[in-house]
Amino acid sequence: MKKNSSDNNDKTSKYKGLKEKLEENSEWPIKYMYKFIVPNETEKVEKVKEAFGGKANIKTNLSKTGKYISITITTTENNADDIINKYKSLENIEGIVAL
Repeated sequence: MKKNSSDNNDKTSKYKGLKEKLEENSEWPIKYMYKFIVPNETEKVEKVKEAFGGKANIKTNLSKTGKYISITITTTENNADDIINKYKSLENIEGIVAL
């Protein structure tokens, strides 16, 4: 399915605001906390974990219903672009929600 330009503009503006906030409120490098919710499917959870390699502190928590897993990842990032690129790299995981 081809993405239309308004989808791309929405994502670009979302990341633009995040980048501005990170750059104005941060001295680099920083410890950054990512939070995601993913469906309780091993493959999806592992994709998120693998994206951060061995350099991150990763905690998971199963939802009450067992349908979802929350993933909290704390890692050191060198600049705002690294953070935004990480979010972008995970967008293709079906059902992922970045908080």
